[in-house]
Amino acid sequence: MPWFGNSRWSIPEEHSGEVIGAIAGGIFGLLVIVAGFWRALAFGVFVVVGFVFGRYVDDHDSLKAAIARRFRRPRY
Repeated sequence: MPWFGNSRWSIPEEHSGEVIGAIAGGIFGLLVIVAGFWRALAFGVFVVVGFVFGRYVDDHDSLKAAIARRFRRPRY
């Protein structure tokens, strides 16, 4: 995975999905313990929807430009 390339340790490419899955599972488990199952599940759904929307925006440059124009600070 490219974002681990500059760190002191690296994850072997053939096991990167397993490591990321284990980390995500651990975080979800902690959320279940702290907030309860349904709240943790709702949080997970929001994360997935945000990820899908972000991927969609990254793949469509016209939408990315429209969002940038909408949130650009006005010049006075």
